[in-house]
Amino acid sequence: MQSIRIVNLPEMKAVYSGPLTDGEKFEKFNNWFSKYHASLTNELYPRDFMWYNERIGAQEWFYALPTGAKEEDCGGFEIVDLPSGLFAVASCMDADFDQAADWLNTREELLKWAAESDKFKAYENGEGKKERYPMFHIVSPGELYAEKISIEDLYLPIERR
Repeated sequence: MQSIRIVNLPEMKAVYSGPLTDGEKFEKFNNWFSKYHASLTNELYPRDFMWYNERIGAQEWFYALPTGAKEEDCGGFEIVDLPSGLFAVASCMDADFDQAADWLNTREELLKWAAESDKFKAYENGEGKKERYPMFHIVSPGELYAEKISIEDLYLPIERR
């Protein structure tokens, strides 16, 4: 059984939180996207992705917009391109529960996998390239969080060798 999967996130528009430098901004974006997402019918998967932007030293949150989304429904947040491309993905425990120990371990396993792959390598930001960092989203139902059941998918940006 494979524990790492390869996905290709398509180019699409996303609502952008801006740098999450305080709890108020985090809560505002969380409240907006939670309400917006709950208003959509027949959604099977989360559309939100968070990453730590190493260049600016802050977390940032993206919400991939569905087809037909209206700018006026985006809570006044900026609309940007979702970080797209190839990603190696693995699941781990919600970082809130173990001070990110499993997240960091999973990230190291993904990096090791990429280093040993003959087809892919970890993506490196550079001049003229789109900025990409490891990102994640929670895939477990929110109502299980109180029982300390929360799994997130970790997306490591990769590229072909």
